[in-house]
Formats: sequence, structure tokens, C-alpha cells
Amino acid sequence: MSYVSVGKYSSQVEDFLMHQLGVERLEDVDPATIPLKTKIFINGDWIGLHKNAEFIVNTLKNLRRRMHIPEEVSIVRDIINKEIKIYTDSGRIQRPLFIMDNNKLVIKKKDIRKLSRGDNEYNFSDLLKEGLVEFLDVEEEETAMIQMFIENRKAKEYGYCFTYTHCEIHPSMILGVMASCIPFPDHNQSPRNTYQSAMGKQAMGVYASNYTLRFDTLGHILYYPQKPLVETRAMELLNFKELPSGINAIVAIMCFTGYNQEDSIIFNQGSIDRGLFRSVFFRTYTEEADMDDVSRAYNKKRYTPSKIFCIPPKNFTDGFRMGTYSRLDTDGLIFPGTRVSGGESPVILAGKVLLPNQMNPKEGARFKDASTPLRHNENGIIDSVMITKNQEGKKLVKIKTRSVRTPQIGDKFASRHGQKGTCGMTYRNEDMPFSREGISPDLIVNPHAIPSRMTIGHLIECLASKVSSFKGASSDGSAFSNITVDKIAKQLHSIGYQRYGNEVMYNPFTGQKLQAKIFLGPTYYQRLRHMVDDKIHARARGKLQNLNGQPTEGRSRDGGLRFGEMERDCMISHGTAKFLKERLFDVSDFYRTHVCRRCGGPAIANLKNNEYRCERCKEDAGSSSNIVAINIPYACKLLLQELAAMQIKIRFETNVI
Repeated sequence: MSYVSVGKYSSQVEDFLMHQLGVERLEDVDPATIPLKTKIFINGDWIGLHKNAEFIVNTLKNLRRRMHIPEEVSIVRDIINKEIKIYTDSGRIQRPLFIMDNNKLVIKKKDIRKLSRGDNEYNFSDLLKEGLVEFLDVEEEETAMIQMFIENRKAKEYGYCFTYTHCEIHPSMILGVMASCIPFPDHNQSPRNTYQSAMGKQAMGVYASNYTLRFDTLGHILYYPQKPLVETRAMELLNFKELPSGINAIVAIMCFTGYNQEDSIIFNQGSIDRGLFRSVFFRTYTEEADMDDVSRAYNKKRYTPSKIFCIPPKNFTDGFRMGTYSRLDTDGLIFPGTRVSGGESPVILAGKVLLPNQMNPKEGARFKDASTPLRHNENGIIDSVMITKNQEGKKLVKIKTRSVRTPQIGDKFASRHGQKGTCGMTYRNEDMPFSREGISPDLIVNPHAIPSRMTIGHLIECLASKVSSFKGASSDGSAFSNITVDKIAKQLHSIGYQRYGNEVMYNPFTGQKLQAKIFLGPTYYQRLRHMVDDKIHARARGKLQNLNGQPTEGRSRDGGLRFGEMERDCMISHGTAKFLKERLFDVSDFYRTHVCRRCGGPAIANLKNNEYRCERCKEDAGSSSNIVAINIPYACKLLLQELAAMQIKIRFETNVI
């Protein structure tokens, strides 16, 4: 619950300070008296000084609480530096707090009752006008002493101060949008809540109800999202339940076969086959062209080449892409519903050619191919194709591809408590442990993930979800609520389960009862957008960069894996000189050239005709035995040429190996 200031009234506040409160202008002040007075700043500008800082601050705050000056004006007193900072600019995030006077709330129960009636006669703005609530920004909050709990009992229990200036409307209002969706965050270690606040944005769900009509660059949609069994009050305000981003999976916390070590998770393949965490991935390719057809492009004289959509004619086009053009329709665009794949010969999505320059036509001028292929590491189905015009009047085409993503080993998942992990193994339903009721878990998480991270909220959520699944109603997991583990445990025990969610489970391979009881129950898990299909990368041979002859960089360019300085240091420490030479030279930028043994400079070698000569010392070079072949990195040859351009000559001294 926050408000962003819009910025106003800085001149009015300055006039009021000067004419009503007696602030001295800088030009009227004796420099010798400046250290004795308090400096006053408005939005960072030093406007004057005043002897009585407390009077200025109290007067401005009282005026703000009576709405004589705007409620978004911020008043900050820096006692140590003798400064009063007043902010009226835009973009400051402010949040509402109850005002306290003499350690007592100014707002009374009668005001709350009037507000809770729900009619328009008394609303939140009336609380501001009556000085019961005010907005504080980050700067002013630093100078305020804020009480967390309204109840006197809690205030005494947790309080360490008797000069409170404000009180939280509810303690959970210290949390932001993402953190307020975490159940029982007050039971977790704080970094875990921070992790979830970042990961919650990466979770798959239904990001918009009209996703079928949108052409977003990337989009992930979860097939069967569920609203969580444990909710928070903030979720109702954020409509999280209407567009959720996770599934209530049955989770067992246990060691099983060793495939869930180091934050990996064992999955039930049967659950995956039934649709658990299945999602669809959308990608949009955008292309532009100048003209509608070839004839119009030729009729209109242009200084620059034109791009048009068409099936590139084989006899008149140069520079064909490595790809499959057979799926293109007559207009040069692929048809919706077509199955496409990448790989070494990816499907072409949009056929496009670059027309020759018509102002200076050359004989035999040919088209140049500028078609758009599917990414080499993707496949799927063409979902939809949109043809329209952009702001410049050019033809704009958007092609949306769709592919189903089934959970597999390497995909990332996380609970709402910063407990992230990747799928380490999938087992068939009959190979998963089962409870006395025949329930097999969807996920098996390693117990070593809990103690050091202290995510007790994760365990409480599982208990509360177990109760909710039997009650048929969601539980409240809002921060700083009165719900305790004992209350949940009593409810679970009354249903007929062990108080703390432990259950007897059986070994699927032998049918014997496991010695330890297993903590089992529903927990809300999220599938994150980091999937192994989007990250897997390997290469044997491939493209080289034109400039330095080394392998290209990056997964999208099918590049090589970088063997850096630290990897080099490791190989040196191992003493593997031959391996080091192979990695850094033989399979990187191996280059063979010829040099003259006499002058040490580059020589000319025609291997076909077996002719060798040195241009510098050709008169006395003697036999071709003075010309030798050397193997150097291409980067070295490039450096020699750059040095030569700076009039620096490098000589090679060679010996026969």
C-alpha cells in the first residue's frame, strides 16, 4: 500500500516559509551567523536559514496534517548537520502510517467504525484531513520512530522505545508486492524472502487473460495453474487468485535414492504425464518490408535497396540461408498451424529479399536473400501470423511460435520460501514411496535444504495446506498474524492425522515400511522460466569469427565454450602442456604461414607451383630452403599486421624442430 508523489507547490511552500515563518534569505544573512542557524533546503536547493528549527518542523507538520499544505510534502530534520530538508518533487514513494501523540494513537475506535461502514460519507481522505494518518517517504521515515503493533500488549512486549511518532496500520504493510504474497514470511530467514521476491517474477502462470491475442516477444503459460491453499490478504488486493502462478503439489521431505542431493528434486513421472507443471512457450518473430510486391518495388525509383516479402526466386537470388523454404506460402510467409523445427537446416518463417539499387542499375543485378529462419535450438508450431503496418507505413509481420514444455531433468522449480531446486530425476509412479492411504508424492525434496536455511514458513505452509485440503477452504498465511503452529497442529490432529504432518511411508522397491516417519503434505510450488532446453549448449566444430579466426561466442551463434585465463592456470598447475596447446591453439585459431629465415619477415609461398620467395631479400635469398612454414595463432598474425601499420616490424627467428 503505497503512493507515488506527483510533485507540486514548491513555490507556495517557499513563499510560506519566507513570509509567514520568518525564514531569512541567503542574501540577507551575515556569513558569520550561518553556523549558529539551521539551513533550509527545498528539493535540494538552499533557500535560507532560521534560528528555531523545531518551530519550523512542528509548524509545517501541523499544517500538513490539517491539509493546509499538500499531504505529499516531506519534512526531514537533520539535527547533527543543522539542516531541514523539504521535498515536494515527483517520484517519491510514500506509505501511510497512523500518527501517534505522547505514545498514544490519535485515531480512535469510533473512527475505524465509521470507516468500516463502507459508505462514501467517511473514507481514507477524511483520515488525512483529520490528521489521523499521514504519508511518509523514505527520507522522512528515517527520522520517525514507528511502532509495529497497534495492540498495547504487543507494543509493550516488542517495544523498546517510549517516544513513538507513528504506528503501522498493519505490520505486513512493510512488505512490497512480491513479499506480501509469501505465506508466513515472519517465520523465514530474511534473505529467503528476498530470493522469493525475485523468483516470484520468474514463475510461470497466466500473465494476462488475453495472451492468445498478444504478440509478446516471450511468453510462458502454465497449463493447469491452481490458486494456493494458503493465501495472504494481499493476494485478494492483487487478484493473485484469479491469475495464479503455481500448483499445490504433494511434497515429501525425505532422502530417497540420492537423486535429490544439492537442491535437486525428484519428480513423479506419473504426475508429469497427467499434466503437472506442463507449460507452453510462445516466441514472436518480427519482420519489416518496404513493398507489397516486386512490380511496385521496381516501378518506384529508390536510392536504397528495398526489402519485400516473397519466396526468393532460385535463379535470381544470391546468399541463400541454410534452411527449408518449402513451408512458405505464396506471399512469402509461413502458414499458421505449420510444425517447424530448428537444427542444421531450420525452417524459414518469412521469405524476404533485398532488391538491387534501381537508381544505378547494373547488368545481371540479382536479389539478396534476407529471410528469417527459426532459431536453430527451437521447434514447435506456428501459432499465429499478423500482417499490419508500422508507423512509417512499412509492412510489419509478426509470427508467433508455440511449443509445449514438459518438466524434465534440469528444469528449475521453487517454493514460495526461496527453496529453489532443479529436477534431478523422474521416477515412475510405482517407483515412488507411498503412504498408508496409497498417496505417492509429486515431488521429493531433500531434508538438508531446511535446517541451514531456516525456512520454517515452508513447513508451516505445508501443515496449513494439509488442513485446508481437508476443510475445503483456504488458510490465511499473512505476515504477523495470530496463527501459530500449535493451532494448525490441533486442527490437523482433530482430522485424524499426526500433529506435525508426519506419515508412515513404504519403500516402493521392497514394500517394507520405512523406519522414519516422513513429513508429507501439499506445498505451493512454482515452475520458473529457467529451463534446460533454453540453456543446453555444446559444440564440436562450427563458425569462426571473420576478424580473428577464433570460434564465435554465445549460444545463439552456436559458439564455442570459453577457455579463459583461470582455466589456463588450472591446466598449467596440472602440467598438461599438450592439452593446453590443443585448447588454446589447435582447436581455436590455428594458422600456417611462411617466413624468410634470413630476414625474419613474411614470405610468399605458392604451394601449387612449389614457388617460394622473399620480397625483401630476393636477390640473395638463395634456395627455397630459406623459406620455412610456421604455425602461429591467427591472433598473432593479426597483431603483426597491426604493428606493421604503426611502423613496427617483428622478425621471426626460426629453427628446425
